[in-house]
Amino acid sequence: MLTHPLETLEKYVNQPSGSSDTADVAKLAHLIADDLKSLGMEVELHQGPQSGPTITASIGRGDRQLMLMGHMDTVFPHQQAQPFLMLEDGFARGSGVCDMKGGLVVMLYAIKNVLPLLDLAHHRIALVINPDEEVGSIDSHSLILETAKASFAALSFEPCGASGRLTCARKGVTMLHLTCQGVSGHAGSAYKDSASAIQALCAYITRLYTLRDDIRDISFNAGIIQGGTGANVVAEYASCDCEFRYFDEALRVPLMDKIREICSEPVVKGVTASVTFGSPHPAIDLTPKSQILLDMAMEIAMAMGTPMYYERTGGAGDIAIAGQAGIGVLDGLGLRGDGVHTTAERADVSNIEQKIAFAARMIESLLN
Repeated sequence: MLTHPLETLEKYVNQPSGSSDTADVAKLAHLIADDLKSLGMEVELHQGPQSGPTITASIGRGDRQLMLMGHMDTVFPHQQAQPFLMLEDGFARGSGVCDMKGGLVVMLYAIKNVLPLLDLAHHRIALVINPDEEVGSIDSHSLILETAKASFAALSFEPCGASGRLTCARKGVTMLHLTCQGVSGHAGSAYKDSASAIQALCAYITRLYTLRDDIRDISFNAGIIQGGTGANVVAEYASCDCEFRYFDEALRVPLMDKIREICSEPVVKGVTASVTFGSPHPAIDLTPKSQILLDMAMEIAMAMGTPMYYERTGGAGDIAIAGQAGIGVLDGLGLRGDGVHTTAERADVSNIEQKIAFAARMIESLLN
């Protein structure tokens, strides 16, 4: 049952839900499902092959459907999960308190507040709360897109930016894994007959960083490097996990082609390289349909005496998947915070009731 926003937030935060800890995610999914059922919503749990269950829920009988989105997973494995702690400065601490269990609380209480004001014979609210956003939404992608295609707009409850900033634009991200295979040998006596995979990997990474383009908002990052067995051994193998990001979805394939070209050019004699790409997370930029949602949000916020602002963000998000359906999308309806993705993560809960009221006004305005 939904009793008080902070009580619900504490309940959700205190249930760890690291993306890879599927049993933990399932426990949280059942807690959320029970709260949705208490609102009179029809709820289904869809078990994915790699993750915990994705929640879909709906209420209303009309054809005009509004989609609400959020994710329940965090980046913290079970052993790193931090419990909910209320601080003295209006903030609360805990794993996922901002990203994005706080947003889920705003969503659920906004629905609770707005339901009595809606004509559910002509309108419908559909929710997707997924368990794998932090790892690319591979299992939930199709459910998100399917729901979006049946909706006229989508609101997402990811954390808002500084000063309550909203967004309709998120970068796409594509992961890649680069491996180098060399020839091992003694670093002092056999180095002339050896070929260092690490030397080659460093050369490739340096070249890949030249793909960064601040004018076109293209970023590249090498995040994890592995290789070698000892300081006195020429490395036979080395690898790196990388990513590149972009606002313009049309840039993804040309960038992949350029990466393949770079990694096909020999840089160290005797070393071969190979690159594989992971499933991409799509990009979304401001569209005319999203502009309508943004203008409405700005007007409502101004009328409530809490002006909001707009930003484009380099972070990927599931709102981009919904945007592939060609509908208007708006993100950032969750809580403001800091320390996201760290064990010091905090959320500003001093204005949680205000956030709930704003989200309820948005839902009411869109449906009525």
